[in-house]
Amino acid sequence: MKSWKSIILIAGVLLLLASAVVYIFFSKAFQFSGFLALFVPGIILFTAYFLSSAPRVKARRKGPLQAFLLLMILDSLLVAVYGLYTYANPAGVQAPASWAVLVVAVLGFLTYISTLALWHWKRWGLALFQGAAIALAVFILLGGGSLVLAGVIVAGVIILSLLLRSMRKQMN
Repeated sequence: MKSWKSIILIAGVLLLLASAVVYIFFSKAFQFSGFLALFVPGIILFTAYFLSSAPRVKARRKGPLQAFLLLMILDSLLVAVYGLYTYANPAGVQAPASWAVLVVAVLGFLTYISTLALWHWKRWGLALFQGAAIALAVFILLGGGSLVLAGVIVAGVIILSLLLRSMRKQMN
């Protein structure tokens, strides 16, 4: 039983490392599709490992919290991939600076990591999620982005904090 989980984790990490190598060294030659061909299966396996592992805290996630965390995993990955795609292909009328979209990608990946930590009831996951999400909202506002998008991000932080209010003492 444990061996298949280890295989999933190792395969996911290897695919993610290979996608990073392709992105860094060959992104122009593959036009981003080579990166995605390795990144998507790698992130699916990596996420499947953490979602299938039982957390140490024996508390049940209620429906809204579980749905919110799963949506945040998907959303944060989409933000990270958007940032990486825009960084690799900076075309467009109002293309943002390359460092700006790289920061968006990093913040998206940090929210992904924090959401996986929250799935396992880690207190640091909540702090990382709140910090990365608020930084992303501020970054969007300072870059002249949408006030509505920044508001949705801040609302997500508030909703998650309210959903976890009763569980904070049990988080490790």
